[in-house]
Amino acid sequence: MNQITFLKRFVRRFFILAFIIVMIDSGVVDAATYFVAVTGNDSENGSETSPFRTIKKGVTVLGAGDTLYVKAGVYAESILSWKTPIPNGKSWDKPVTVAVYPGHTVTITPPKGHAFFWINDGQPKYLIIDGFIVDGEDRALHGFKFHENTRYVRVQNVEVKNSTASGILVTPGPDLSSNDTFHEFIKMKVHHNGHSRLDHGFYISTSSNLMESNEIFLNPGYGIHIYESKINTAHYNVVRYNLVYQNSWDGWSCGILLSSGEGNAAYGNIAYENFIGLCSQYRSTDSLIFNNVAYNNSAYGIYVGQSSNLNTGVYNNTIYKNGIYGVFVGDGSRNAKVKNNIVYMNKSQNIFDGEPGKSEASFLNNFTANPLFMNVSKNDFHLQAGSSAIDAGIPIDGIFLDHDRNPRVIGKASDIGAFEMSEDSSPPTVPRNFRIVTDK
Repeated sequence: MNQITFLKRFVRRFFILAFIIVMIDSGVVDAATYFVAVTGNDSENGSETSPFRTIKKGVTVLGAGDTLYVKAGVYAESILSWKTPIPNGKSWDKPVTVAVYPGHTVTITPPKGHAFFWINDGQPKYLIIDGFIVDGEDRALHGFKFHENTRYVRVQNVEVKNSTASGILVTPGPDLSSNDTFHEFIKMKVHHNGHSRLDHGFYISTSSNLMESNEIFLNPGYGIHIYESKINTAHYNVVRYNLVYQNSWDGWSCGILLSSGEGNAAYGNIAYENFIGLCSQYRSTDSLIFNNVAYNNSAYGIYVGQSSNLNTGVYNNTIYKNGIYGVFVGDGSRNAKVKNNIVYMNKSQNIFDGEPGKSEASFLNNFTANPLFMNVSKNDFHLQAGSSAIDAGIPIDGIFLDHDRNPRVIGKASDIGAFEMSEDSSPPTVPRNFRIVTDK
């Protein structure tokens, strides 16, 4: 072989190899799909006709872009990252996915003291967990636990129930200078977790997480508890469009708590029959609470205060028939701004400043007369035509949509309260008056 022929072959092979690498990296090469079934065997290849027996085995073969489908059955498993290394995806466009096979029902019963996924490897996972029922059977510690700066896990369409402690626990690692974990919890049901007010539906102590469109109920402590006991590590978390009810059955707690950081936001939520609906407390700075509905809570609709609370904004909420106060501000709160809220028929007082003058709170353009709700017997707090709250709002920077995600200004000005009146009176996108009765 002469030198020219050799060089031609070398160049051709080099470009073929480079093309293959580019194709794989760009996702053009098909991602793999594996299967798990109760009739499977971990010595098989994981195909649909020769599935694995355990989720643990299936996880070990995955790569970025791959999917593991789990077929119907009950699986007594726990995936612990220090025992079963969990592969990483590359992005949300090329994640690792562990999901229930479409149309099937899969229940996970983790062992005593464990969780379904307990991840502490401190890596960016780009992991999606989709569709499972996680039943702690009053022995598993949590449904999910992510800590040591593990990042980018999305849990969706999952039910978590009957854990002995909080259903979902997210805690920081030792390096508190980088505490953004970017987890997403979407369309979950989280209920009957724990035995005391120290146990919650969600317990979040890190930053930049999303809790969206979840149903959170009958947990003894808080529904969503964004908190760190000693220092501020929980910043810029978003809690939106959740239904949070009948938590707090073991004493003083909130349906949703924003604390221990700056820039946390709760909007578009419905909170009822908790001890308190929504709270901003404990070293909280620049929290935002807007477009929420809080009704029939035992004590307060919205509570702002307690231990160095600064600059909380309470805007365009609808707060109705709570057991003591509609909005309470005090106990260490400074410079709270309470504007454009409907606060009506709360038992003791609609709006209460616990430290008049000292709190430096501002209360502006709140509506405490009869707002003409559409149908309070069905918990429909939209406004009827003719309500004096329509077009009576004042502008608030950054609030462009209402509770139903409609444009905030329809007419001459925005409406007061969570809902913007429009000619279309179709039902809201989030259900208003349903209960789910679940056997423990």
